[in-house]
Amino acid sequence: MQHPNDQPRRVTAFEIYLRTGRRVVRGAIERKFNPWHDPDDGKFTFANQGNYFLGGKASQHAGSRRSQHRTDAFAAETDGARNSGKNDPHDPRNHAIYVVRKGDNLTRIAAMRKGLTVRDLEWLNSLRADQPLRIGQQIRLPHQEFLDAGREARNKFFALDYYMRTHGGRLPPDPANPPSLQSQILDHNWHQEIRASYNYYIDPGSRFRLVFGLVTLAEKPKRSRKSQREVPERGPRDDGGHYIAPRLNGPTDWFNHFAQDLHVNRGKYRVMEDEWYKAVAAEKKVFINVKPVYPGASLRPSHVEVTWYIDGERFFQSFGNEKTDEEDGER
Repeated sequence: MQHPNDQPRRVTAFEIYLRTGRRVVRGAIERKFNPWHDPDDGKFTFANQGNYFLGGKASQHAGSRRSQHRTDAFAAETDGARNSGKNDPHDPRNHAIYVVRKGDNLTRIAAMRKGLTVRDLEWLNSLRADQPLRIGQQIRLPHQEFLDAGREARNKFFALDYYMRTHGGRLPPDPANPPSLQSQILDHNWHQEIRASYNYYIDPGSRFRLVFGLVTLAEKPKRSRKSQREVPERGPRDDGGHYIAPRLNGPTDWFNHFAQDLHVNRGKYRVMEDEWYKAVAAEKKVFINVKPVYPGASLRPSHVEVTWYIDGERFFQSFGNEKTDEEDGER
């Protein structure tokens, strides 16, 4: 004979009511009772504010009044901001109102914000591409902070996705701050170019990343004015500098050249090269390692880190790629 407690037991409607606060409706899904949970809309409330919490605001009113007046903090926030929050460009906190002036067009207005496109403005303001603007017309113009935050979130998403796809589905050590997509792509798969005694490495973005080797002296130094002239992102105060100078057997290839501030090129960097030249001329062994550091995806390094050894003695110097008061020199 089975013990009475082992017999199949039918759950009564009253027991369900005690757990959920709801009357049983045939075919309905039973929901568990939770004092912080609002069963009307499935959202969680803040502590001490659930509809069934003793002392909560909702428990002091009748059910019908509760449905008419949701006063708990979470419901007030979500009901009023469900479609208008910190991530919504339509939220007034995330944009300014620009008043159209004579000569304005969407292209000119979009240029006021970094990363903003004409299509963005068309969507945000419900405009058509062929619809002319009127003087005095009000245009929603997103704040730069909002655009930057959106771009950062998007970049993190793509970076996380790329990391997982290239690491067998594994998450990075800090999923909230994955390695940037740029670093994941550009910091790997470098290809090598060997010139004289130097090993050069170039990343997939066609940026020189590293060179090392034993310094030798050139019998007849060769220059490429074309490579110097065509260095990317060269400014009006830049030289077409060399990572390794022609007199030290530096090659004429493009990857040995970069946009270098003229004061740095003709100042401290040249002094360092002079030291190498004199050491090699004195039959000392000089081994060098030159590594540029780039800001973002720029092709112009922000500084160049150089490590060198003279007969085994180590030296290091980091060269900022912009003029300082100390750096001066003439060629």
